[in-house]
Amino acid sequence: MIKIGALRINFEQREMRRDSRVLRISSRAFDILEVLYRANGAIVAKEDIIDAVWPRQVVEENRLQVHIAALRKALGEDRELIKTVTGRGYLLVKRVGDPAAFSEQNAQGEPRLSAHLPIYTTPLIGRDDEVARILAQLEDVPVLTLVGSGGVGKTALAVRVAHAAGESSARSVRFVELASAQTREAVLAALALAWQIGPQAMGSEARLLLAIREVLPAHGALLVLDNAEHVIDIAAALVETLASCAALRVLVTSREPLAIRAETLFRVEPLAVPPEGASVATMLAHGAVALFLQRARSHAPACGNDAASVRLVADICRRLDGLPLAIELAAARVATLGIEGVAARLHHSMDERLDLLSGGPRDASPRQQTLRATFDWSYALLDANARALLRNLAFFAGAFTFEAVCAVAAEPDDPVAAVIASLGELVAKSLLAVEFRGAIASYRLTESTRAYAMSKLREEGALRRVGERHLRYLQSHIEDCAVLAPSRTHDHLHARARPSLDDARRAWDWAFSPEGDAVLGVALAGSLVGTLLDAGLVHECHERAARALAALDGLPADAAAKVDPVCAMRVRAAFAATLLLTGGAPADAARHWREVLARAETRGDDAFAARALWGLWNASMNAGEIYASLRFATRLEVCAARRGTAWQKLCASAMLAASLHCLGELGQARERLEGALAELDRLCTNGPPQREENDLSVDPRIFGTGTLARIAWLEGDAARALQLSQRALNHVRADMLEPTLCHLLAVVVVPLHLACGNLAEAQRHLTLLRSQAALHRFEGWQAYGECLAGQLDLQTGSAERGLARLEAGLAQLASRDFRRLVVPLETVCAQALANAGRVDDALNMLEAALRHGAAHGDSCFAAELLRVRGVTELLRAQRHGKWAGAGAGASRHIDAGRRTLKEAMELAHEQGAGLLALRAALDLAQSLAQDGLVREAVALLTPFAPFVDQQGLPEAQRLASLLPSLDQTID
Repeated sequence: MIKIGALRINFEQREMRRDSRVLRISSRAFDILEVLYRANGAIVAKEDIIDAVWPRQVVEENRLQVHIAALRKALGEDRELIKTVTGRGYLLVKRVGDPAAFSEQNAQGEPRLSAHLPIYTTPLIGRDDEVARILAQLEDVPVLTLVGSGGVGKTALAVRVAHAAGESSARSVRFVELASAQTREAVLAALALAWQIGPQAMGSEARLLLAIREVLPAHGALLVLDNAEHVIDIAAALVETLASCAALRVLVTSREPLAIRAETLFRVEPLAVPPEGASVATMLAHGAVALFLQRARSHAPACGNDAASVRLVADICRRLDGLPLAIELAAARVATLGIEGVAARLHHSMDERLDLLSGGPRDASPRQQTLRATFDWSYALLDANARALLRNLAFFAGAFTFEAVCAVAAEPDDPVAAVIASLGELVAKSLLAVEFRGAIASYRLTESTRAYAMSKLREEGALRRVGERHLRYLQSHIEDCAVLAPSRTHDHLHARARPSLDDARRAWDWAFSPEGDAVLGVALAGSLVGTLLDAGLVHECHERAARALAALDGLPADAAAKVDPVCAMRVRAAFAATLLLTGGAPADAARHWREVLARAETRGDDAFAARALWGLWNASMNAGEIYASLRFATRLEVCAARRGTAWQKLCASAMLAASLHCLGELGQARERLEGALAELDRLCTNGPPQREENDLSVDPRIFGTGTLARIAWLEGDAARALQLSQRALNHVRADMLEPTLCHLLAVVVVPLHLACGNLAEAQRHLTLLRSQAALHRFEGWQAYGECLAGQLDLQTGSAERGLARLEAGLAQLASRDFRRLVVPLETVCAQALANAGRVDDALNMLEAALRHGAAHGDSCFAAELLRVRGVTELLRAQRHGKWAGAGAGASRHIDAGRRTLKEAMELAHEQGAGLLALRAALDLAQSLAQDGLVREAVALLTPFAPFVDQQGLPEAQRLASLLPSLDQTID
């Protein structure tokens, strides 16, 4: 039985009653009423009603009007429930102040809708799909959170869903408004009121939750928690407990997720806005335009009836980013300003926007009566760092990248880790949108959010300071890209005037054209490639350096003699430096660096000699040629000790330590790094030291601290490893993001979080790595990121996809001869291959890696290669027979596997890699225990008992689980 106003209607029996009296209406009128009812409060076009009620017939509109009039007569005092929408059709709505109106009843005649459920007096425009999707999801998930920015319409959507759920399902509905609840006690009181639970259950949270379980109806219930963001921790804890009730579904609205295991997110997006140039019909079909016109016409019925007005409305909606609250507030101004006046003021000034968008309905909550109040509510929930970052983002009118954030919005001394955290908070609280084009992440503020941020920036008195920083950032891309060079000071930079970058590019193009002068072009290239490289324009730098070198090689001898040798070295050094980042082979980079070194030594140019030795070291590390890298690091250390600066000496020491780490000499590497980093901390006591022009433009604190983090993890100290990786991130500044950040994320931060089981952190930093690598087209780091994504897939249970990504990524790295710390990825891939039954492929990969390491000194993870080979041999044994009574073939593989695991343990102990020794011991002990050799297994693991106390190590957890079970077997 359906109740509409005072009428009770049974559509199945085609019966309409008022009190106990049956009312007579025509079958066509009954059909029309059912069509309107089934539309769930949406507008139904006249044509659609006619098609439904008079199928395949030609019917005049006046016949429809006659039946509508009959329905209104039957409704009597409730006749206004059927509304005519001029030019659109009809809709059936609820009457204000009648919570029982339009509600379905259960078999006992009791309404399923809570008396506290807000009513909706106007249709929900442009949200029909969302309502249907939310209702469908609530059938499958225990907790669904509607997440979105303030004013996006989460509450209106939740109210509509609550009504629809109460009308179309057996569930009872309870609606809890949390906006005014500031404490745990207030939240509990609101819950108790919604469930009509008396004061006896209010003594404790546990009693209340138990009482709610006891009153849950057998047919289930839907609990709606509205506006949970300001009590998010309290709400999350309560919902997590309630989610265990199978009969209960929970719908939450919040500006940020609850972040509990049972939660499924539904992001509420702004209403669709029409593209520029769309037809009037297309504009009217978009939810944002329909909402504006519906609200505007409630104030000024005759507005928006011509094409020009509709186009203005579409433009207003675009400027308001489809935000429903902003649209409604703007529409309310039409009665006094007209559509054209509203559009003009939105165009005129950002300052007027927030003042214009005010004056909401008196019955709305205070934070929804003005757009400023809505933003104030969100702003108050931010921490101080996130507030500062939001204010400083005010100058970004379109999409912007992470680098732009660091250059403009972050303060100069802000660590990149803090910027990442604040960005994450703004995204989580729906104040900042993140978009992906492929792997590249970009960020965007709505125009209204920008206006609010600008007002806050002005209040703080920081408008000029941040505005100047934004201008310098723009200039760095179009005029003086060397502003990002870490080896130069800003004072030195501003003392020199440079032509615009576009001017330099045009001059370049002319110099290398048929009528140009290639000698002048090479001279220009000597300055331009450095500017491009400093600005992070790696690919452009590489392409222009390649063209200049080709022209230089093609010059006649007399013309070549005119070329400034320093410019020629700069061009070749820029080409070599960018070669590895753009997919070139390390051997090619090394060849160019050798030529730079030879010329530098001939000229006695210590700065270029040091740069060339660093380049040769870097190329060797990329190729996994550790013996060669040791030679170049040692040569640089000797040169730096003889004529270098303090910074250069520390760079050389950190480089040598990194090579020792890759060689497997962990103790020597750690001792050298700790000394170098302590000296660097002393140098940087009063801030980063002012480096000289001939200093290397690399920061040994970053890769030195990162290397030390890897060593700490290999030694088994996970907590210190993560602490050091965070410290390395903190050293990254906005003026030296790339390629430093990609390298640090790829070989330190993401692998350590994966190894420690911190999968959410690994995913967060992996997303940034892949975005940065794609943005700069660093092909090697893109492939490396694909491998790490495969490892993450494996650790989250997507074995097939993870293995495919790992194999593809490793193949890409191999095609570029990229072997920088690739061995850990190969061990993961080989293990996955073995688990997938591809034992021969796994062994082939392991043998190739071991051969390369033996030949070139890449031995840091040799113990891990041996461990995985041993495990693979044991897996091969399983293919020959079961453990008990295995045949000769299986026994041979078991012996080989255990022997290899012992070799792995011995090598790991020799290198000081306690974690790798533990891994091998665990696998060997498990094999022994499976064969009944439990005492031997216990004896093997007992020396590793101190690892049990290591927090954050999956191996420690495995040890803590395995040892007691083995002891019980012995008992």
